[in-house]
Amino acid sequence: MFAFDLSKWYADCVSEQGEVAILYYAELRLSILPIHYESLLLKDRCSPSRVLYSLQRHSAPSFEGGCIEWQSPKWQARGSWNHLGSAHHELLFESDFGSLEWNCLAPRAASTMQIGSGNPFQGWGYAEHIHLSVPPWRLPIRRLRWGRFVNATDALVWIDWTGPSNRRIVYLNGSLASAKNINDNEIVLAPVKATLHLEQKQVIRDGKLGTTALSVVPKLNHLFPDSVLNMHECKWLSTAVLRRPGRPDSTGMAIHEVVEWP
Repeated sequence: MFAFDLSKWYADCVSEQGEVAILYYAELRLSILPIHYESLLLKDRCSPSRVLYSLQRHSAPSFEGGCIEWQSPKWQARGSWNHLGSAHHELLFESDFGSLEWNCLAPRAASTMQIGSGNPFQGWGYAEHIHLSVPPWRLPIRRLRWGRFVNATDALVWIDWTGPSNRRIVYLNGSLASAKNINDNEIVLAPVKATLHLEQKQVIRDGKLGTTALSVVPKLNHLFPDSVLNMHECKWLSTAVLRRPGRPDSTGMAIHEVVEWP
């Protein structure tokens, strides 16, 4: 029987200047073949995105006492996310083939990332961990929208997938919320009558996974089917405004994406 097991970390930091640093760390086992993957996706307002990749085995991020810590000797880099809110856990999918568990460990975090001798990224961040034991081509998804909005007072995270089985998860400031509309430009919550407007979108990454995030993995066509390699991802950094009746506008930065299955 084909075995698939993925442990994947995502953590980001957005500075006050609009600079973005995103960490991906994954340990994947395909049958008896282990694959280790680590990358940093970096973007500032004036330059194209740049990416650092490694397939060497390094230590995974650690989570203890409300703080996530990560370091990479290869890049002389380190990061920390001091958790300032309630963590969320959801079993997003379960079947005879396996399951998908989502752990939002830090929906709002004071974060710092230092890469080499460069200026540190400091600002509000977010961190999550997923465990996937079902091959992604067996998930009942045709389109996935995901995003997070963070500032000094608010944290909003959303997962919205459509396909043979629709699923929508939204958390606002530690509480499960409902959304009547989620698209690339706004998140409309109900019944709390709050809307997150996504404005001034900058593309962080855009393309098929086989040519972007997975491009450094050797012998891709032997490891993943075309349905994975041809998934199209567009990820943005947006200025975001959360508007609620009778309350001042809440402004911050959002990272959000849409992934389309072929």
